[in-house]
Amino acid sequence: MRVNHEIPIESGQKFQVDRFKPADATGIANLFYAIYGPDYPFDTYYIPERIIEENHRGNIHSVVARTPKGDIVAHGALYRSSPVSSGLFEIGQYIVLKNYRETFAAYKINQYISESLTQFIRADGIFGEAVCNHVTTQKSSALIGMKDVALEVDLMPAGVYEKETGKSGRVSCLMQFRSSNDRPHEVFIPQIYRESIERILEDCSISRTIKRCRGSVPSDCESDVRVKYFGHAGVARANVVRMGPDFESVLNRFEKKAVGDGIIVFQLFINLDAPWNENGVELLRERGYFLGGYVPRWFDTDGLLMQKVFSQPDFDGINLYSEKARQIKEYVRADWDRAGKRAESTEEAVNRKA
Repeated sequence: MRVNHEIPIESGQKFQVDRFKPADATGIANLFYAIYGPDYPFDTYYIPERIIEENHRGNIHSVVARTPKGDIVAHGALYRSSPVSSGLFEIGQYIVLKNYRETFAAYKINQYISESLTQFIRADGIFGEAVCNHVTTQKSSALIGMKDVALEVDLMPAGVYEKETGKSGRVSCLMQFRSSNDRPHEVFIPQIYRESIERILEDCSISRTIKRCRGSVPSDCESDVRVKYFGHAGVARANVVRMGPDFESVLNRFEKKAVGDGIIVFQLFINLDAPWNENGVELLRERGYFLGGYVPRWFDTDGLLMQKVFSQPDFDGINLYSEKARQIKEYVRADWDRAGKRAESTEEAVNRKA
């Protein structure tokens, strides 16, 4: 399909919010290029054929604001991203043409996704990573019942947003969650984080029985760690499905490869279904990792986010809309202060432990 980034879209047209149709693909590609130029980190949205394929496969469920001419003036989606669970979808990829930002396009897409699309695809839950260089996305997510659960420090590279905002520096993200089909179960929370996590869970409308961690790692339990590298963002994200006695050696290999690939942000999601996970969390704390928050249904069971960065985060520059979000930031900042006393540089920390 031919993509033409030079065709302007007439202002003031009426539009309809609707699920994706293959004919929308070229308009979506034009829209992303109009806003981000060639710098958006996911190539899919520049390639119409790939947009069609991913929607057909169910990896992306796009929703658009479409004019009678067929112009696409806004886009949002539910899509499969990093969680192990196939029932937890990320909400995002929101983008609105500049001359339609005074309309209700984004609000109507948000409403359609939360009320209709989640039911159609039978999602267990949705989560979003709202940027913290402004609070607009955080507020719109709160309007559809999403709750603040984690703060991802320095997640996004500055280049993605410089074209829009002109600001430099990495951008942190507030992770928000909404349950659609809860599955009550037991979770094992490391004692050091129990109070913080209990407060995070207070308004999440899910049923959990919090148990205290206990016991040592079984000798016959092998670690299952699934890693994704996002080189464009300088981020490595590891899903720790299971911790075994070999977890430290697995962690060594993960960090050594990440450093070699130029990674500067490390995220580990820890499955909270095993009572011995506290041992691994203590190891991470010794390595300079600090709390990110709590993500329900990440593994179908719930996940604890631990993270490590090797730059000075601008905590004062993180913009948050709610008192709860600001409280989560205080939990994260306090744990980062503790972690920073142990983490030297990326290379030193990895070489010392490898």
